[in-house]
Amino acid sequence: MQEPLVERAVVLAEGRFGVATSKTATCLVRYVPERVVAVIDSTKAGQVAEDVVGCGGAIPVVASLKEALRFEPKMLVIGIAPIGGGLPPEYRTVVVEAIRAGLHIVSGLHYMLNDDDELAALAKEHNVRLVDVRRPPDNLPVGQDEAWLLPIFRVLTVGTDCSVGKMVAAWELTRALRKAGINARFCPTGQTGCMLAGWGICVDRVISDFVAGAAEALVKAAADAEIAVVEGQGSIYHPGYSGVTVSLIHGTAPNLMLLCHQWGRTHIKAYTTPIPPLRRVVEDYQRIASFTHPSRVIGVSLHCADLDPQTARSICAETEQALGIHVTDPVRLGMEHMADLVISEFVKWKSSQRS
Repeated sequence: MQEPLVERAVVLAEGRFGVATSKTATCLVRYVPERVVAVIDSTKAGQVAEDVVGCGGAIPVVASLKEALRFEPKMLVIGIAPIGGGLPPEYRTVVVEAIRAGLHIVSGLHYMLNDDDELAALAKEHNVRLVDVRRPPDNLPVGQDEAWLLPIFRVLTVGTDCSVGKMVAAWELTRALRKAGINARFCPTGQTGCMLAGWGICVDRVISDFVAGAAEALVKAAADAEIAVVEGQGSIYHPGYSGVTVSLIHGTAPNLMLLCHQWGRTHIKAYTTPIPPLRRVVEDYQRIASFTHPSRVIGVSLHCADLDPQTARSICAETEQALGIHVTDPVRLGMEHMADLVISEFVKWKSSQRS
């Protein structure tokens, strides 16, 4: 198992700590709360994580790094992932302060801290590490169309848009599969997933010619497992990010896909591009996968964070009836039945491999 990237961390989410505004911070306090000692957001100081994002228990939200240092952190994690991935000026000030306090810095931004002469020199002076999670490995290959030949069952999360829960769905499905006794491996393709799992490749930083190869490399790295659950990125409908989505499909050659959607979202975020009806989305993803290898959408992971549990359950049931495939909210309703469906397909695939 990989060493964790995040350990005794204070998470910087100044002015943005929230489910929709700090995905990285929210996922860290949800899935690895034991590794987080505090969250910095002066606008919500005095509360605890559970009050703000509905998870994370009693992790304190503090107003400054000075207050966070009382909890003896080892590192500062930048807990936001803004469009463009730049380092906000007010965050830079806190990063400098943290380096001087002897904290390692973990960043999932596109802005490479190690390429910043001032920050790199300061880190060297104070003997701390700057970890740029989004920096891809060297010498990634072009995709060789080999994933489908590997002795591992592959599930890829795909979406109607960005930020609709593809990482959460993949993480929750992996946990449910493991709980059911399956040796499943979560394969991260984004900065938050890499922080959680301690490994992976942030494919949105990879040169386009090599994204399929990076996806293939992730599956190969997980080939000691029975099922690889690959975190998806973007959407085939996204005007800016569709390329990475198609490359992940072709690079992983998934046996199954799990479609992710945020309930109520009708257009690509920050664009005027409409999101088609879910039935057509299912058909479009299956058609694109079939260009290289057939695949099937096994179900829908519906992001219902803005709804009360009873309403979420009702909407999932209605959507399931309309589509004829299983629909769940992975956080509110769990992934156990989805895992059972995946296992059923895995067993059939495994049997076909022997014949």
